[in-house]
Amino acid sequence: MLLLLVPVPASARPIVPARACHADAGPQGGWAAVVAPGKRWECDAGGWSIGGTGVDLLFQLAPGHSADLPRSLVTQASRFEAITVWTFDADGTQHSLRRRLAEAGNPVAGPFVTIPLPPVTARTTHVLVRIERPWSKVTASEAWLDTDPQGTGWTIRRVAMMAMICGLLIVPLLLNGAFYGVLRERYVISHMLLTAGILTQVVIGSGFLRLISFVTPAFESPLSNACFALSGAAGLMFAADFIEDGRLSERLRQLLRATAPLVLGVGLSTTVPLEALRPWAALVMHLDMIPVIALIGLVAIAGCRNGSIAAWFLAAGWAPALLVGIWKVASYLVPSFRPLDALILFHLGLAAHVLITTFGIIHGMVGLRRERDDATARAIELESVAGRDALTGLRNRHSIERRFDDLFRVGFRTMAVIDLDHFKAINDEHGHNVGDVVLKAAAQAMREDADTRAIRLGGEEFLLLLRGVDSAERAERSRRAISTRVATAVPGLDRVVTASMGLVEHDTAGTLRIEFEPLYAHCDRLLYEAKRLGRNRTMRERVTAFSPPQQSRALG
Repeated sequence: MLLLLVPVPASARPIVPARACHADAGPQGGWAAVVAPGKRWECDAGGWSIGGTGVDLLFQLAPGHSADLPRSLVTQASRFEAITVWTFDADGTQHSLRRRLAEAGNPVAGPFVTIPLPPVTARTTHVLVRIERPWSKVTASEAWLDTDPQGTGWTIRRVAMMAMICGLLIVPLLLNGAFYGVLRERYVISHMLLTAGILTQVVIGSGFLRLISFVTPAFESPLSNACFALSGAAGLMFAADFIEDGRLSERLRQLLRATAPLVLGVGLSTTVPLEALRPWAALVMHLDMIPVIALIGLVAIAGCRNGSIAAWFLAAGWAPALLVGIWKVASYLVPSFRPLDALILFHLGLAAHVLITTFGIIHGMVGLRRERDDATARAIELESVAGRDALTGLRNRHSIERRFDDLFRVGFRTMAVIDLDHFKAINDEHGHNVGDVVLKAAAQAMREDADTRAIRLGGEEFLLLLRGVDSAERAERSRRAISTRVATAVPGLDRVVTASMGLVEHDTAGTLRIEFEPLYAHCDRLLYEAKRLGRNRTMRERVTAFSPPQQSRALG
């Protein structure tokens, strides 16, 4: 979507001068600054400084450049007071032009500002540029002359790459919002802030922010610094909370948490537009990266050595950005190096970090889900063991009481209480071992299926919960099967073991609701009635709920 907003850049190209030099701005401008005595100009990669009032750049044009006349100066979109440009012809003619930052133009694509050049002809030999009070060395070191009056800016390939980075960063930002709804962990918030800071910095650093809002480079630069400081602080907090407990020393965690607000505060201090801070702002921002790089590297190594999976994700995620960051810091701080912005590489590294650590969060969520599933399975297993009778393997009373309302609601509306006849005599005459075998055999006669739940209430008493139109007949078959099962299991028994049953069947179409205890008490009364009438039989009742006619209800 961002790519569609960007027009195709012009086919202009930067000018390659025969010689390019730089120096601290002197007291004089114009040709006097070019021919000033002493070793004024530095024409190699190093020696860049912004400590004085500004920086002078001298471009010596190659002979025979009439086909490629420079039309503009292009430099990084950073804060400065003004830029003055002089052009010098071979006959001594000179022209000058001065533009303040608010008057600078913008190329069609990229984080740049452009200054139009004074008249340039085939006789022009030198172009002198004075950048007054710049806030960063790259404003001078990354400046070039361009054949397009508006500045060439980025190619469409680079624009597409930056748009792709923005798209890649939007995905984990949305995922983090979804993750936090499931995983209430602080590191998800830290990762969200880290991603938001990097995304905003990429939108600013790529120039896309100008496509959707009216902002100036004077505002972009401090906002970029603030987002950079937020990303560094959030990255430290993320590392402190993301690595598993026991895999990182508490001292290191506390150091990460204590350094995070310091990094944020130092970074925000560079956004204050005070002249006294100007020479140090970019230096402080680069120095601010050093504790982040050092601590993240130290934590990743310590975590990996302690077997942390999260630390491996952290190390893999931070490695590209840290390597580019080290290169960027070194290029800015080492006097013999040319300060480089390395914008695309750095943002690619940050995007890689966000994506890889997002996969780390997903891995952590999968691990938590696996632990939850294992815990659920163990709970189900323990519940199954606790809810089963140890001797017969049938459900116990407690397990069925807890679920009775749900079972009744889904159609288990027939309850049968079964009691073995004269079981005490079996224990007295043949011993409890034989009695246990009889109980196991009786339990086998009451097998469960999708429409039957079998329960041992205790001693020789059992309970069946059934559903279906033939539930009473199935309960009766189970009662009669007890005699056969026991005879098969205990062939030497001198008697036929029978059972008595009390059964209550509810109308499945009715709306009557009943609790376990009253229904069980009703069945138990029918059971004892069956025993009173001679045992080895069933006493059965059917309960039907009638709705009163509409007229009766109205009269009532």
